[in-house]
Amino acid sequence: MDEKKIAPALLSYVNDDVVVTPYGHGHLVTTPMRFYDDDRVTLFVERYEGGVRVTDQGTTAMRLHMADVNIDSPSVSEAWRRSVAALGSDSIAAEEGIIAAWGDDERLGRLVFAVAEAVLRIDQLRWLAPANRPIPFRDRVVSRLIDIAGSHGKVTPRAPLPQKSGRVRQVTAAVGDHETNRVYVQAVTPGDGGRAVEHCYYLFSHTDVPRERTLAVASGSRGSWPDDLVNELDDVTEVAFYDQPGQVRSMLTTRLAAVE
Repeated sequence: MDEKKIAPALLSYVNDDVVVTPYGHGHLVTTPMRFYDDDRVTLFVERYEGGVRVTDQGTTAMRLHMADVNIDSPSVSEAWRRSVAALGSDSIAAEEGIIAAWGDDERLGRLVFAVAEAVLRIDQLRWLAPANRPIPFRDRVVSRLIDIAGSHGKVTPRAPLPQKSGRVRQVTAAVGDHETNRVYVQAVTPGDGGRAVEHCYYLFSHTDVPRERTLAVASGSRGSWPDDLVNELDDVTEVAFYDQPGQVRSMLTTRLAAVE
């Protein structure tokens, strides 16, 4: 192969696979780099002290916490420090569970990939978690929501969903800063005789929250679900399938944009 074609091919891939989305006072940058579960690394870019700041907004620490890794233990803290220090002089910081880098505008590309590399190095600490304990599907859904929303502060696990009766019931998570514009998400699986589907149907059919602010995230892909269960859910909310991450991202971001 002509070596002159390698660099352009790599640059083309990166160019086509990077997504930049306006978000608050800055931008979310979705990179081609992926976590072990195929979620893409998404970072927040903002103006900072005359330059730019790139941060993971604490999502990496949240992912470790959800994997049952004690991020305050001496071994994890030291591994975290070494993972960041190994990246050199890109002004990387990792304080209070946030990984960040800052510098001049001209270094923006380098800063983004330096933080993304640090995020992936630190994500490997999940292997320090207790062995043989599968991550519950609801926790994987919350992790996916955090990656999409760009900040664990915007995602409330086990959130209260108001019911028409005046009571509240718990959903998997809510995404949004305020109760008036939150998007409520319920994780569902096809097993257990359809009880998870029935529970989701009950939650969303007995709430005053409009349909466009609710979402069911189903495990697997559409082909693994019986039509009758999907149709039942579709009566009260839209269904996104976890094994189609682009679909989950699209449905959630569309809802968030509509309520802002």
